[in-house]
Amino acid sequence: MKPQIAKGTRDHLPADMALRESVTAAIKSVFERYGYEPLETPAIERIDVLTGKYGEEADKLIFRIIKRGEAGERGAVDLGLRYDLTLPLARVVATNRDLPLPFKRYQIQPCWRADKPQKDRFREFIQCDVDCVGSASMLADAEMVAITCDCLNAVGFERFRVMVNHRKILAGLEEYAGVPAELGPTAMQAIDKLEKVGLKGVRKELADRGVPKGAANKLLSVLEISGEPTQVLDDVEGLLENSDIGSEGVAESRELLKYLEISGVDKANYEFNLWMVRGLDYYTGPIYETYIDEPKVGSISGGGRYDGLVGLLAGQDVPATGTTIGLERIVAVLEITGRSVAAPTRVSVLVTVFDESTLGESLAVARDMRAAGITCDTFMKPDVKLGKQLAYAEARGIPFVVVVGPDEAAAGAVQLKDMAKREQKEVPKTKLAEVLLTEHGC
Repeated sequence: MKPQIAKGTRDHLPADMALRESVTAAIKSVFERYGYEPLETPAIERIDVLTGKYGEEADKLIFRIIKRGEAGERGAVDLGLRYDLTLPLARVVATNRDLPLPFKRYQIQPCWRADKPQKDRFREFIQCDVDCVGSASMLADAEMVAITCDCLNAVGFERFRVMVNHRKILAGLEEYAGVPAELGPTAMQAIDKLEKVGLKGVRKELADRGVPKGAANKLLSVLEISGEPTQVLDDVEGLLENSDIGSEGVAESRELLKYLEISGVDKANYEFNLWMVRGLDYYTGPIYETYIDEPKVGSISGGGRYDGLVGLLAGQDVPATGTTIGLERIVAVLEITGRSVAAPTRVSVLVTVFDESTLGESLAVARDMRAAGITCDTFMKPDVKLGKQLAYAEARGIPFVVVVGPDEAAAGAVQLKDMAKREQKEVPKTKLAEVLLTEHGC
């Protein structure tokens, strides 16, 4: 058997994990500064909870788990791996009616999609979600945009675009253009491809999906509106004056923009974009998606308001909004651009073992350093020459090595070697932890 990893998945070695954990810690810190608290949910959910909420295309990507026993032999399915973190959150709220609302939670866990593996698209990936459940105020949506900007700043991005749109405005534009109601969802799917295929490609998509030519032309002419967010809304407001849902979307969007300005979010980092759709069916209000110009890796965050989703499980409407910060895409960009590199090993010290007779001394030194809070490893083979032990420390990037030979053991001292400076000095064993902490910041 040839050992191969499953397609669409990856191993993350320690050097990779250093960067991933650094990015995750920065994102988590921002979430907590805004008052959000952690939540974890199981990797598996009931299949009836998972299906029928995302849309037909997304439902096809759910990893299904066959029932055990005789039912399994017939291919019946009762469970599935979670597709995202939003639906599990909706289930948690629906089954914990005593949660204080608004419920503000963040969740950083893996999700799975039975997608076709390709560059920067995986079947297993980490999502960093932040959601506010129980508030219908556009202030909650503005907070999602603000959190996104702060997260991206925290991991080293300065130039990015948080694109904002509103599902009610899109519904109003369908009415304005005369798109048949039954073709509304498929028309939106075509529009969502604008950045990938251009206007010409979207025009073809609309035709292939059966949208009348006149309606398609009218719709595409509106999608070319661009400019400052308030100007875009001014331009589209007159077109939607006869659409109640569209006018409602414009009003809510103006409120959202007002809150962004009051919050001090940099105007250079967000724009109002009429062709940004977001694919999931459960969005009902403002939607947001973030891109960087270079390199082209797709969106690095996205989310929106989903006021009806919790109600599907709870039996009563509960307003909600949230966004996802894409760990995989962010790490990929940081690696490609070289703006961040993997941090060195988190092991500060390697304690060498001179031979079997001094093994007890080496283990005692290691125990004392760990008690002082210093990360420490001990070499595992007493019969290996010191040179090879030093080479091992260098290969792992361990910055300091402690040598405990017979002479040092007799004198109650150790040799402390700085691997970067290639310097070595004798230190009393009782002072070793203090020297490492105060002089070297271990």
